[in-house]
Amino acid sequence: MMNTPEQTSPYLSSVDVARILDVNVATVKRWTEAGKLDCVKTAGGHRKFLMRHLAAFAIEHQKYAQHLPLIPFGSELNLDLNAELLRGEFKKLIPFFLEKATLCDSTIIQNILNSLYMVHHDLVLIYDDLITPVLHEIGSKWERGELSIAQEHLASQTIKDAIIKMQDIVVKPEIRTQRAFVLTFSEELHDIPAKMVQHLLEVRGYQVLYSGQKTPVGETSSVFESFHPERVYVSSVFVENAQQSQAEFSELLELCRTNKAALFVGGSGIEQLKIEDDNQIHRLWTFNDVMQS
Repeated sequence: MMNTPEQTSPYLSSVDVARILDVNVATVKRWTEAGKLDCVKTAGGHRKFLMRHLAAFAIEHQKYAQHLPLIPFGSELNLDLNAELLRGEFKKLIPFFLEKATLCDSTIIQNILNSLYMVHHDLVLIYDDLITPVLHEIGSKWERGELSIAQEHLASQTIKDAIIKMQDIVVKPEIRTQRAFVLTFSEELHDIPAKMVQHLLEVRGYQVLYSGQKTPVGETSSVFESFHPERVYVSSVFVENAQQSQAEFSELLELCRTNKAALFVGGSGIEQLKIEDDNQIHRLWTFNDVMQS
């Protein structure tokens, strides 16, 4: 397995790409001219590539996926890990991913996520079958006193940073005509699920406004007026103040009704709220539901 060329910028040259995919430079040139491999051209006419260009190419031409740099270390452990990444053996990856997250090993976490996507494992599977169980276990370890709150925050942040950076290689439609608004309640500290919802909606072709942690629902009316979202997604992992969150949910539902926007809700925190039976409200239980909704 070849290592990623050392770089001082995010761009790869034609020589770098040829080395990674185990072809000659003339082949890389031919692919770009035929429109099979995207690139950007400098003012001087030189071809430059981003990892997302290679990821898109590997998705369309699977036989080259095996050449993409996965975990760039030669130990027996990482040879086994590379095999698990190629096969998408998420259950075997979970304990290793969990260990590296709690150790804040951002390089390994980033490589695992990027590699899974580059060898054509669906983003929704990565979120549902790897990241979600790992985040649940991190929370359980904190509840059992096996992790301090600082360790829990650091592990979660390591995963969140990797998820955000992975979006550089995720292929999204260039034209986005539909609009979605993704938010959390004002006391919500866990925004990783909301961030993953944002990414999945972008893959579906939505233009997404993402407000992050602690969104005061009462101050979002201007978003509806200026952005006009057709869909609103709210994520809640834990409700600190049930009365306040219930009031915010009711206010958000009314905003959706007034502005004719469908409301999608998900997360364990939602279970702590009273949600009326309403055709405008759609429950989400998995990230696959986000893709199917």
